[in-house]
Amino acid sequence: MTQEELLKYAINNGMINLDEVSRNVNMKMIDKVKEIHTYTITAPSALIKDQRWQTYVADDTKKTGRRLVKAQTEEDLYKKLAKFYGIIEDGNVLTMNDMFEKWLPYKRSITNSENTIYRHVNHWKRYCIDSEICKSNMRELNTIQLESWANSLIKNHNMTRKEWQNVKVIIGGIWDYTFRSGLIKLNPWAGIRISVKYRQVSKRAPDTQVFVGGDIDKLIYTCYEMYDITNNEAYMAIIFNLYCGLRVGELVALKESDVSFESLYFAVEREEVCIRTIQSDKSVNYEWKIEDHTKTYTSRYIPLIPKSIDILEKIISKHRQERAKSDYIFIRDGKHLNTNNISNALRWACKKANISNKSTHKIRKTFASKLDASGVPTDEIRTLLGHTDAQTTLGYIYNPLPKDETLAMIKNAF
Repeated sequence: MTQEELLKYAINNGMINLDEVSRNVNMKMIDKVKEIHTYTITAPSALIKDQRWQTYVADDTKKTGRRLVKAQTEEDLYKKLAKFYGIIEDGNVLTMNDMFEKWLPYKRSITNSENTIYRHVNHWKRYCIDSEICKSNMRELNTIQLESWANSLIKNHNMTRKEWQNVKVIIGGIWDYTFRSGLIKLNPWAGIRISVKYRQVSKRAPDTQVFVGGDIDKLIYTCYEMYDITNNEAYMAIIFNLYCGLRVGELVALKESDVSFESLYFAVEREEVCIRTIQSDKSVNYEWKIEDHTKTYTSRYIPLIPKSIDILEKIISKHRQERAKSDYIFIRDGKHLNTNNISNALRWACKKANISNKSTHKIRKTFASKLDASGVPTDEIRTLLGHTDAQTTLGYIYNPLPKDETLAMIKNAF
């Protein structure tokens, strides 16, 4: 017999009393609400006109920090409270998948980056949503179970340390949110230990990550040539960034007012970001906009060297002759260039120069590597790149010298 047939047989033969089952479920639901609910539940009184059961629940939108909840019967009031606390009557199940949907709006309210939310959704779908443990009752999970699952995730997906950190932020956020919301008494996730090995990340060959040796000169020459032909300031922006190492979003957001020729520096205070928004039909809408902050929410100052000054003076002089109304340094048709404009120009320049195509981010790595090869202290490179951690900076540094020049240096060291 199937489980459905067995259930029908048990009910029809008086082996299962549905009324008793319903009472037991309600009792469990009420007990669980009592464990969580901290406000007093008030029964109807002859002294007041409103003859309903009532209590309060926490509500940050109210000045008092709480909201009144009423119901005709005690059972109905407990049902409302169970719904508020995310307690499901049939089995009292609260899953990580449930709480991810509740945690995400909270996370969105405390971050200014919609891209962060977009990444969280993708990571959850890729690594967690189909796991059985994410469909299990959170109240019945313990640290050992979660620890075993976490280590299995890393092992089965062959994760790097960075990949795991991205996933860990989500899972930890969900458990912390659930605990702080009062839905669970303890947070078993806080005690997990990772014992498996992360996938080792081998550093890639320098010529895949930075412009090496003569390729830099070829790129600069080609960009000047393409600018003379097309008048596209994206080519000048590429050359300028080889001397500055900005994030491409920071590069296109530079304004003339950021530059101080007298003090020989310019300030980096804003960036262009791409905001991805998931529409109701699940399609993704992309919008580029300038934000009045950098990625790390800190301004920094980049020194102007003679070569970068020459580019700025040339561009700014051109704008004044043309009476351009925009204060942005690199513009087209009166508007600032966007990151796509720079990426497209770099692709064409690499093709024209007959060198390996690289992303705009590789210009930033080339800048860091050139400084390192010239003996600039790592901490100064970190500051110029706008990193908060020197370990991140070290990941940007490769050998930008040709192999024969590197070999000569090795020989001369002995």
